[in-house]
Amino acid sequence: MADLHTGVIGFATVLYCLSDYSKRRFLWGPDSYDSISTAKAALPRWNFSIFLWSHSTLWFEIVFHAAILVALAFMIFGGRALTLVQAVMMWSLHNRNQDILEGGDNLAQILILFMVFTVSNAYFAPGAKQRRARMREQEQPTVPTVLHNLAAFLIVFQTAVLYFAAGYWKITGKMWQDGVAMYYISRITGFEMSSAYAHLMNNAFVGTAVCYFTIFIELALPFAILSARPWVRKANTVALEGLHLGIMAFMGLICFGLLMIGADCTGLRDDDYRSLARRFRSVKDLLSQRRWAPLPKGGMTPVAMLAGQDGAPDA
Repeated sequence: MADLHTGVIGFATVLYCLSDYSKRRFLWGPDSYDSISTAKAALPRWNFSIFLWSHSTLWFEIVFHAAILVALAFMIFGGRALTLVQAVMMWSLHNRNQDILEGGDNLAQILILFMVFTVSNAYFAPGAKQRRARMREQEQPTVPTVLHNLAAFLIVFQTAVLYFAAGYWKITGKMWQDGVAMYYISRITGFEMSSAYAHLMNNAFVGTAVCYFTIFIELALPFAILSARPWVRKANTVALEGLHLGIMAFMGLICFGLLMIGADCTGLRDDDYRSLARRFRSVKDLLSQRRWAPLPKGGMTPVAMLAGQDGAPDA
């Protein structure tokens, strides 16, 4: 769970920086339209951004490119130290200009604080196999293990609370009750990738179904997480990821969708991922098997060989 989340947050941060790389000074630099003094005034007293420490363009360039490099390293290697540095960089980047944030950053900023205490490099990072072997050799739970389990619980809990609250507020809204919320959302031209989404929501049945489906899967997440049936957790997670893939495709909120998909993955347990990995390997082995035996020297096809064995007359 933590490894997947690490990769998603790192990739989303890199994409967030590179997508507007040519406009970086206008959006985040010392001479940005959102001046340093304005950005400082908008921050709560307990918040921070190292981009606001200096008016120097050189300082901005160093910090901005360091944020990209840290996100790349975090995505590949993980680990507690890199997670802490990534948290500082991500908070600083988001707090420098809050006008261009897409919404997923709010959850990511909270979850990455918990991720500092998790083992986020046990499966996909270089040296993961040896790291897992050392962890299995531990006879008794250690303090880092206890902190990992507590942080993992808090990540899942925070995600479940977010989705349940989102579903609750939707179900109390009249537009969602009437099934027309998606229709009005599709009319927001600022989040329009193509006219396909608006055309789909023109259909009253489709628009209402999408509204109610969204409410259902958001309210269902806490119960799916607690369910003893793995297929319930998997089905709900796939539905949520499908929802956010749709948001990415139709509304262009790429970083938001990625960050939320990373959060969606926390709804599955380790056993769920192991079963999915086994199924993936079995499908891969099945596809890699040769469907037909090699042609014999005589050139007879496998079908003809079988027909001859069954006593079919010669041509």
